[in-house]
Amino acid sequence: MTNSDVFVCGCQGSGETIDKALQNVNVEGIRFVSAQRACRDGIATVLDAKNKTSGARCFVGCTQEQAVFESLVDSTTSQAVEFFNLRGLLRGQPSAQNSTEAAATVAALAAYETDFQVDPVPAVLFKSQGRVAIVANSDKQLHHAQTLANNLTVDLLVSDPSGVVLPAKRDLNVQALHVDAAEGYLGAFTLSTRKTNPVDMEMCTRCGACVDACPTQSISKESLTIDLNSCDQSGACIKACGDFKAISFADMSAVTARQYDMVIDCTMPGLFADRQAPLGYWHVGDSDQLLLEAMLDAVQTVGEFEKPKFFDYKSNICAHSRSNKEGCSNCIDACSTKAIKSAGEKIEVNPHLCLGCGACTTVCPTGAIQFALSPATVQGRSIKTALKAFRANGGKKAEVLLHGPDLEHNWLESAKKAAKPASGKSAVSDFSLLPIELNHSASVGPDLWLSALAFGADRVTVMQSAVEASHYGEPLAAQVGWVNALLEAIGLQHRVRVLHIGQTDLLFAPSELQASGVSPASFELSSNKRTRMEFAIDHLVEHAQAKSKSGFSEPIALPSAAPFGAVLVNKDKCTLCMSCTSACPASALIDNPEMPQLRFIERNCVQCGLCVETCPENAMQLVPQLLLGPAAREKRVLNESQPFHCISCGKAFGTKHMIDNMFAKLSAHSMFERNANRLKMCADCRVTDMYSAKDEMTIFEVKK
Repeated sequence: MTNSDVFVCGCQGSGETIDKALQNVNVEGIRFVSAQRACRDGIATVLDAKNKTSGARCFVGCTQEQAVFESLVDSTTSQAVEFFNLRGLLRGQPSAQNSTEAAATVAALAAYETDFQVDPVPAVLFKSQGRVAIVANSDKQLHHAQTLANNLTVDLLVSDPSGVVLPAKRDLNVQALHVDAAEGYLGAFTLSTRKTNPVDMEMCTRCGACVDACPTQSISKESLTIDLNSCDQSGACIKACGDFKAISFADMSAVTARQYDMVIDCTMPGLFADRQAPLGYWHVGDSDQLLLEAMLDAVQTVGEFEKPKFFDYKSNICAHSRSNKEGCSNCIDACSTKAIKSAGEKIEVNPHLCLGCGACTTVCPTGAIQFALSPATVQGRSIKTALKAFRANGGKKAEVLLHGPDLEHNWLESAKKAAKPASGKSAVSDFSLLPIELNHSASVGPDLWLSALAFGADRVTVMQSAVEASHYGEPLAAQVGWVNALLEAIGLQHRVRVLHIGQTDLLFAPSELQASGVSPASFELSSNKRTRMEFAIDHLVEHAQAKSKSGFSEPIALPSAAPFGAVLVNKDKCTLCMSCTSACPASALIDNPEMPQLRFIERNCVQCGLCVETCPENAMQLVPQLLLGPAAREKRVLNESQPFHCISCGKAFGTKHMIDNMFAKLSAHSMFERNANRLKMCADCRVTDMYSAKDEMTIFEVKK
């Protein structure tokens, strides 16, 4: 941990709990400084260089007046000041927080914030020139579209233009188009459109000649749309239009692609209803308020913009596909923005569509894709530091509370107030909450949850907002399911849970869950996801074994979402063709160069299913489980056979099982019916036998 100064304000006496806690807090590498009225006349306490440790990072334990500090920091000092909501987080604790627990909580929160520091990641560039499509069903949005056209290049795409009164100026382009689908992102949207009116308003000069020429009076003077129900399609309007060629009945069903930088969607359920919408798209439906907000955003979204590249991908350990057989598709299924797609034997992630939820990294069984913005190694190290400080300052029961940034600023305080029972009594949970804000609640998974428990957390809770829960509740619940199944098997029940924002009362409810009793682990987090999980599991199992005085000789059964397991082989079907060994991306299935054997290392198996999909005999089955101890790392034989020797030269060239199966299936075939024994020969002897046979016709003997 780097040295840090944390300035804490008593806030006119309202910070009494913090003041008392600070009297007992001691965290290695952190110097706590009391700064009364720090955001007003005491601001010099924070900004004056003499109050700071040389080379230390500077933190203020309050975010309410962050703007005040930032406005002064730039003009008075070159040292950056960082902020975290220590006061609010302490107020949101479930229990009354006696002095010891308060001190431990302050220590943990400060230790996490001061230790957490990430390296910058590459940026993804967006370019917007201000071309906007407003997609609507009718003319209701015409006035707003005209207003926006004063600042941007706007097309109003109306599926039913019959009520439109075309504006006098052409600064707003009104098109009678129905939008079938939309793809893309800020600066690069493609809309698939179909004409709903034969008049192309981009080519039309609005001269009105077609109106005068129409024998059935089917053309509106205001909108220049043709009523197809009364139109006789005589062609008089087309003739009147002449060389402008703005009218055509022939291409009404044709799909045309149109390019835009931004899209404001006034339709229901919306063009991106099946996914999280990309940057540059606003779904406003029928709401004028949302439309005005989207217009304001669109005006400010012109130029070049950057966002982080949220992920790192290593294709060499990806278990997605081999030889056109699909294995793991967890990341594709979990991605709510459809940024991930199959690309042969690997996946392809569109960084412009990726919004950084990190769910792909959570469900990936191999760690091929990992969250780069705040890596699990950095998060885990800081959690380890926080829990160490919590225990060192007398803390009893710690609950690591992971949540995304889209909850309200003081959500924990609000939740505590709302959680009070009807009797008016205080909440009685005896857990100390260590809230940790993530880029997204789904950006961390089993490797970090298990590591947090190994480092001394008594429970891990993931709190999701309403939006996060709607998209990621299911994949997170699947991961929590197998983690809890494992923990329950080793005597650590109910240690990980996922809650949505409507369940915050459960944070403050009394619980019968006792402290885990796990001695905090000392290991450093590996950059490899599976290694992180193995270290954490091994530590937790050691605790369980010490507590129960018994081992775990039998595998622990796990749900199907688990990234650990075994493979069952039907020996009667398996021919030891070894196609599964070449398909296995993790080297869990291997052959034996010395003899016909299919061997298996359970520790390596990621349950991707590629072996099952590849096996030509349908002889394989996945079994999600966790085998503990040295046996998981040992090579064990799943199937073996005697080598088969060529009946001509005696060379071993296959297994007895394989040749027997092949002979049974092919000996009656017309190609082999007179020479079935060739199936029992090696390739060289088979060719020799074909050329030496007296009754064998060759291609050279075929007469023209």
